[in-house]
This record gives sequence, C-alpha cells and structure tokens, in this order.
Amino acid sequence: MTVLIKKAAPVFGVLLVLYLLAYGAGYLSGKQDWVKYQDLQDSPVLKFSRNLEYNIPGYSHLLKRYKGWHDNCRTAYLFQKNAWGMGTLIFINNFFVANPTMMVRALFVLPIGMTIMGKFFQGVVFAQAPMAGRMLPVFIMEFGGYFLTIGAVLTLVFWTLFPRRFTFTTRREAVRGGLKILGLAVLLSGVGILAGSILETRLILSFFQPI
Repeated sequence: MTVLIKKAAPVFGVLLVLYLLAYGAGYLSGKQDWVKYQDLQDSPVLKFSRNLEYNIPGYSHLLKRYKGWHDNCRTAYLFQKNAWGMGTLIFINNFFVANPTMMVRALFVLPIGMTIMGKFFQGVVFAQAPMAGRMLPVFIMEFGGYFLTIGAVLTLVFWTLFPRRFTFTTRREAVRGGLKILGLAVLLSGVGILAGSILETRLILSFFQPI
C-alpha cells in the first residue's frame, strides 16, 4: 500500500495545488472587494455546477425526492433541537449523497473544473461572509473528506488510462491498485466527514440556543 500511495502522490499533489490556488485567489479577490460572493452565487458556471445532477433524466427525480425528505427532516430536527438526528442527517447527506456525487464528477474528470470554480467561490465567502470563520473547522474536515475521494477517483482514472506512465506492468494491475487507493480514501473520508458532521451540528444548534 505504501508503494501505491507514493504512486498516487503526484495526482493528489496537483489537485491540492489547484484547490489551494483557487481558494487563495478567491480569498484575495474577496478581501480586496474585486468580487462579491452575493454576485458570484448567480454566475452561470456556479448555477450549472450546482444543478448539474438535476439535469440527468431519472436521477434528477431521485435527487428532488431526497431533497424534499432532507429539508423536512432538517426543519423538524432544528425545532426539536435534536442533535443526534441533525448530526446523522448531515453525515448521511455529506457521505452518502455529496461524496458519491463528487466521485462521479471526478470519474469524468472535466466536471472537476467546475468544482475548482466552486473553491474560488468558497474562498470569496470566507473573506466576506459574517461568521465564516466559525465554519473553518467544519470546512477543513469536510473538505478533507471530499478531497481524498476525488483524488482517489482521479488516480484510478489516470492509472487506468496511462498504466505505463505510472510504472504498472498491466492495465489490470493499475485498476486493482486504483481501487485499493479508492477504498482507503473512502474509509478516511468517512472519518473526516463524521468529525465535520459533529462540529457542524454543534455549530448549527448553537445558533438556536436561548439568549
């Protein structure tokens, strides 16, 4: 596994650099007031990225049903101040819905470009939005989880397409190695997303504490 991790390092490294550049550029642009996050929310690229899965026939219907169920549960848990229910709901949404969505986007490679645009937007939000600093620990945990699975899927894709370049003797060996990296990434991302879900639940419910 150590050898596979070393082989995967270049893919994860390039992805990390792209993310950091996008966040940094967004944060700088927000701090300098070159852009406003409220305006960016309505940009065609971000709108298309947010609604990409809703444009897939069949799958879009499932997503809309899930979103309706999710929103109803979230409202009920907030009124009940149900920390266990809220934390479970956040984890289900982030690990079993958002995480696989990011993995599918990474599988086709090109949609990751829109994800990087989303990181620019998040950088602007952290620079301008009130209370954004309180979300930083949550963001780090959840970002880490998504980053691992996206990087692992990209690794699997590039190893499968270019096995010789990554010093695999056969394509089958490259695929097996990529699946091992993906399995490890999913496991570690679950830990990060779980921690982020707990922190996010505490933060959300703290807004509803009596003054």
